[in-house]
Amino acid sequence: MKEAEKQAVAPRAPRQARAKYKVELILEAAIRLLDAGGMAALTTNAVAETAGISIGTLYQYFRNKEAILDALADREMAGQGERIVAIIEDRAPLSPHDRVAQIVAAVTASYGDRRAVHRIVMTHALARGSQRLAPLIDRLVALLAAPEREAGDPRPPFSQAQAFVLSHAFAGVMRGMIIAGDDAPPVDAIVDQLSRLIAGSVEPISS
Repeated sequence: MKEAEKQAVAPRAPRQARAKYKVELILEAAIRLLDAGGMAALTTNAVAETAGISIGTLYQYFRNKEAILDALADREMAGQGERIVAIIEDRAPLSPHDRVAQIVAAVTASYGDRRAVHRIVMTHALARGSQRLAPLIDRLVALLAAPEREAGDPRPPFSQAQAFVLSHAFAGVMRGMIIAGDDAPPVDAIVDQLSRLIAGSVEPISS
């Protein structure tokens, strides 16, 4: 196939409001199907029918169902990143336990009670490699290891090594929770252990 022909059939990025609206219809339809029947229910034909569009319209934006899952995963990771960063940047005098509890809640907040959808989307994201997590982890390390705190900032300072270990430990626990699903320990118990890990790292940093 010639390059011009490839470009003609390649899914296009939604630039106009109408196109973005159609993409949202497609993604919401995919979420509804995943919630109702899991991966077995997710086909491009089913998504198009649920979204109320033609299969041709769907293929204008997504090559296949994997591309739809990629879009859901990218949107989920972006939303999680914004929520987590906002919690870490919050200067409220929260205990490690309360701050960790907020972060864990932020990780699972996107789909409300649709826990199965969250697990499917995040499992897909993790199966594609760690590149989606890397930018968020790098940002968390930078935030936690900020060299200077303003006067009155109650957030504890961490060394670069502490920030690196805590960020990767937290990401690993979240990954484990997603993979384990219902077999994971209770969320309260996980929050307690993570907060203990953070509290144990809060100590003066040697110069």
